[in-house]
Amino acid sequence: MVEPNRVGEFPFRKLDDKKRKSNFAEVQQPYSEEEVMREAERCLLCGTPVCIDACPVLLDVRGMNEAAARGDFKTSYQRIRETNPLLGVTARCCPQLQGLCEDACVLKWSGQPIGIGLIQRYIADWERKHPQQSPSIAEETGKKVAVIGSGPAGLAGGALLRRYGHKVTIFEASNMAGGTAWYGVPDYHLPKQVLINEIDKIKKMGVNITTNVTIGRDVSLPHLLEENDAVLITTGSKDIVNLDIPGVNLDGVLSGYRFLKTVFSNGLEDYLKNPKFKLGSDIIVVGGGDTSLDCARTALRLTKGNGNVIILCRIAKTELRVDPIMFDQALEEGVKFRYLVQVKSFEGDRKGHVKRAVIQKLSMSKPDQSGKSSPIVIPNKEFKMKCSTVLIAIGRGPNSFLQKKSGLSTGRRHSIAITKDYKTSMNSVFAAGDVTSGETLIVKAMEKGREAAQRVHEYLMDLESSHMSFYEKYYTHLSYDRMLRGKKHSDPPPH
Repeated sequence: MVEPNRVGEFPFRKLDDKKRKSNFAEVQQPYSEEEVMREAERCLLCGTPVCIDACPVLLDVRGMNEAAARGDFKTSYQRIRETNPLLGVTARCCPQLQGLCEDACVLKWSGQPIGIGLIQRYIADWERKHPQQSPSIAEETGKKVAVIGSGPAGLAGGALLRRYGHKVTIFEASNMAGGTAWYGVPDYHLPKQVLINEIDKIKKMGVNITTNVTIGRDVSLPHLLEENDAVLITTGSKDIVNLDIPGVNLDGVLSGYRFLKTVFSNGLEDYLKNPKFKLGSDIIVVGGGDTSLDCARTALRLTKGNGNVIILCRIAKTELRVDPIMFDQALEEGVKFRYLVQVKSFEGDRKGHVKRAVIQKLSMSKPDQSGKSSPIVIPNKEFKMKCSTVLIAIGRGPNSFLQKKSGLSTGRRHSIAITKDYKTSMNSVFAAGDVTSGETLIVKAMEKGREAAQRVHEYLMDLESSHMSFYEKYYTHLSYDRMLRGKKHSDPPPH
């Protein structure tokens, strides 16, 4: 049984909430071919497509819709694959209605925006059943680039560097490529076979991915530089922010990020055969972001839908910055929320396992001169909440391991300091993505990975004085309008 949800002219279907909360089947159900064509027909093919401007990787939404509307899914795929090597991933994981393509769609103001994400998903899934050739590769340059980290930024950057004809090796510390997209996005949101297939396509382009190698421990950064002409660091956000309160070290008080990584790192099936956590029936999640939703919904499924799962938020409901579709789905599945509360301490049993959380009630302060309000504690308004497991998901900082080992200059929260050209303090070493900024969306990490790769390419080929923006590259030299005029482009992005 499926239920409708509001996106585009054709509401997307989703699994029945009573059934889905006990398994990890994908919640969102796809459009049919007829629905895709009809939804794509709604596109106005704007002369100035603001949806493309709103996409961090400049997905050719207009070109995708024009071809999909007439059932030419091959052309539709080719147009959007030009700038996005993880089509099936971003189709599912992008919050399109939050400042991205669907939020910018002009039809939003007269009804419903185009269901861009669902059309993109259909095209990506169509290609899995009808494999297409890899994007074209430029003539080999003889240059070698090492990319450290195989998350979205590293995969996107490595794929672009390979298209330019460079030999690319991506080094991954864990046993599986994908980074946060692999271990941080639950299977009900992103089936991992989708990610595996798209990583395999990047490998087929000639990108070598080496796993179980930690740069800075197994191989030093100076040694890597001896073997390569340039290095691009994309090691992501891994430094976990924890609570500094009494009882935080009790058994059963877990990092939400490590919880997700443990469940998904070796594949969900492996975890279900050999579960590592005894969650119990009363589960508290501390945090107010998308990761707290992922933790809560994953915990609910691991208890077969029988757990009492509550998310504690320091802010008001109106201040939440989460994907509204994911939030609605969490509510449908039975996840509860308490707003304007914070944990003061945890209490344990005789065996040192958490059994209660001491909670303080909060209120919002009066706005300061900038108009900003902050949560403040209400005196003498405490209460206790029983809990068998606590999952803390209050943020991650940039992965600081390599910069501490190698002496790279750092910025806020040990992020790698970079110039506007993505250069670090070490010659021939570049950095991009969450390791330079902190947590962000998958598609925004991909954007930074591609931009840094472009600068690496220009550095290697002595083109730094003639930098061309990606918009010029794809919508002047490889534009939809030129395609309509019959000018075919089989070459990679111009040098």
